[in-house]
Amino acid sequence: MKEWALVLEGGGAKGAYQVGAYFALMEMGFNFSKIVGTSIGAFNGAMFSQGDAYECFKAWKSLDFSSFDNELKNAEEDEDLLTKIVDKLRSHDIKIPELTRSPYPLFRLVDQFIDEDKLRNSDIDFGICTVNVSDLKVEKLFKKDIEKGLLKDYIIASCYLPFFKLKPLHGKYFIDGGFASPAPMEMIDDDMDIVLVRLSELPLKNIERAKYVIKPNKRLGSSLGFDTEKADELIKNGYFDAFRAVKGLVGDDYYIMPIEEEESLKYIYKILKDKVDESDNKILRNIFEEYAPKIAGELELPETFGYDELLYKLLENEAEKKKVDRFKIYTVDELMRELENGF
Repeated sequence: MKEWALVLEGGGAKGAYQVGAYFALMEMGFNFSKIVGTSIGAFNGAMFSQGDAYECFKAWKSLDFSSFDNELKNAEEDEDLLTKIVDKLRSHDIKIPELTRSPYPLFRLVDQFIDEDKLRNSDIDFGICTVNVSDLKVEKLFKKDIEKGLLKDYIIASCYLPFFKLKPLHGKYFIDGGFASPAPMEMIDDDMDIVLVRLSELPLKNIERAKYVIKPNKRLGSSLGFDTEKADELIKNGYFDAFRAVKGLVGDDYYIMPIEEEESLKYIYKILKDKVDESDNKILRNIFEEYAPKIAGELELPETFGYDELLYKLLENEAEKKKVDRFKIYTVDELMRELENGF
């Protein structure tokens, strides 16, 4: 039986998504022997590995990350600066703008929540990725590779966004590991199964290595926009998206248990029968030969759409109109009951 590894992509304020995903994975019975991450994925991964997932959840919910907000008062402006810096680094342009943002909120965050002894004593093998600017090399390290007393430094190093004013860590300078490997799956042995939790839409190399990829259907927002309401939504999204990935749920915005295409026909009939002329004795034929393809086109389904795909789109359309709670796993029957007053 293969062992499981968890890989957590970097993404700043979007990291709350990973907390929800982790709780869902625990609920589904996953037991990880390795957890690796980059940037905020390194911070979350350390919290999970040291057995403090609930403390991590409380941190995001209570926004103990708010110290970042005080430093990053204009997230949009800083996001633009970050994009420019990334472009310069990728084009090997060394004329980086003068950086003045204090890194101390990051230092305080790691110092407050990371417990080196708990992390080292955990049965979970924890690893991070960072870029060592002083030695001009990428460092992908597990806790056993890191000198005692320096684990917190290396977690900070993995999270060190390049608009922070550079401060040496144990005499060397580092920047965010995302420049080298945003989701370091290469740190996981080939004989392990991987669950990857994504935070961006950027293409990743070797993504096929992951048995399950938990990812949002839509952009999660700014990497720098820390606020409690957004964190709460991201935690919920991560939780239900984990079930979507592992249990094979369908739907774009809702979470629906799939059914066989043949079974979907009776539900489509129920939804559409009132939309065609009931006096026509060819009502069934009209629904499936004329009206259904027309609706499928309006819903931007491919010409080769399956009737099950059409059903899920119809259900989601109606659910959105009726403002049905999307943070719930529905069977088709349950969602139909929620909507029946609209049919």
